[in-house]
Amino acid sequence: MKIFPLKLILILKKLLKFINRRIPSILFNIHNSKIIPFSINNSIFLENLYAIINRRSIRFSFDKEKNLIRAKDRNLIRFYSDRNRCFWLYRNGIFERGKLIQKTYCLSQIKFARKDIVVDCGANSGDLLIELNNYIENGNYIGIEPNPIDFKVLKLNCPNQILINKALGDKNDNLNFYIATSGGDSSIIKPKHYEKVIKVEVIKLDNLIKSLGIKKIKLLKLEAEGFEPEILEGAPNTIPICEYIAIDGGYERGQNQEQTFTNLTNILLKNNFEIHDINFSWYRALFKNKRYINLLN
Repeated sequence: MKIFPLKLILILKKLLKFINRRIPSILFNIHNSKIIPFSINNSIFLENLYAIINRRSIRFSFDKEKNLIRAKDRNLIRFYSDRNRCFWLYRNGIFERGKLIQKTYCLSQIKFARKDIVVDCGANSGDLLIELNNYIENGNYIGIEPNPIDFKVLKLNCPNQILINKALGDKNDNLNFYIATSGGDSSIIKPKHYEKVIKVEVIKLDNLIKSLGIKKIKLLKLEAEGFEPEILEGAPNTIPICEYIAIDGGYERGQNQEQTFTNLTNILLKNNFEIHDINFSWYRALFKNKRYINLLN
C-alpha cells in the first residue's frame, strides 16, 4: 500500500513537467488566436501568471508612451516591440537570456578585461550586453543594427554605448533592407517571409572601425541573417585586429535558407584564425586570431 502513492506522485510529477514544457507553445497559439483575438494586456497577464507559477522573477508590462513591451527581471529591464518574440526571449528571465547568448556563442572561453572593445554586428535588442556588462566598461560596446524598429529598442536597452543604425556590407551603398522583426530575420538578402522593404545605408566595417579610431577589438560578433560573408569581405583591415570572432552561420541566407557556416569558416581560416569552439546545435562558432599577440608587441 505504501508503494502505490509513491508511484502516483512520480507519475503526477512527470505529467506536470510534460504539461509545463507544452505551455509556451500553447501560449504562442493563444497570443496569435484568430478565433478569439487576444489583447496585449491579456497576453501579458498570462505570461506573468506562467512566471509566478514557475517561481520566476521576470514580469512583463506594456509601456504606452514607448509603445513597447517592458520586461523586468529584478534590477534589469528590457524593452521589445514584438510580443511573441519578447515572451520567447525573456520568458525564462533576462539573466537567463544573457547566459544563453553567452553559451551559444561559446563566449565563456574568452577572458574579458574592463578596457576590451566588443563589436556586435546584428545587435537586435542588445542582449549580448546582458552578460558582457559584467566584464567591460560602459562605452566599450559597439552595437550595429540596421532595422529602425530594433534600433529604437537597442537605444533603450543599451544606454551609454556606441550604437550605429546602419547595415554592414562589402561596399558603401544604399540597399534594400527586408524587415522581418517578428522572427528576428531582417536582412539585406530577401528572406522567405518579411513585413516590408526599406532603404538602408550600408557601410564597410573597415570604414566604421577607422572612423571610430579603434585599434584593437577583443570580440566581433557576427549575425546578419545570411549576409555575414559580405560583411567579412568589407573588413580586410578589421579582421586582423580582432582577437576573437563569433559567428552565426545557420540556415538563414535568402529564400533558399542556405547556411553560411562553411563560407565564413573558410574566410577566417585564410585570415589566420583557428576554430576555438563550436556550438553545433545553433550553427555558431568562436574563432581565435593566431597572430593577435603581435598587436600587443
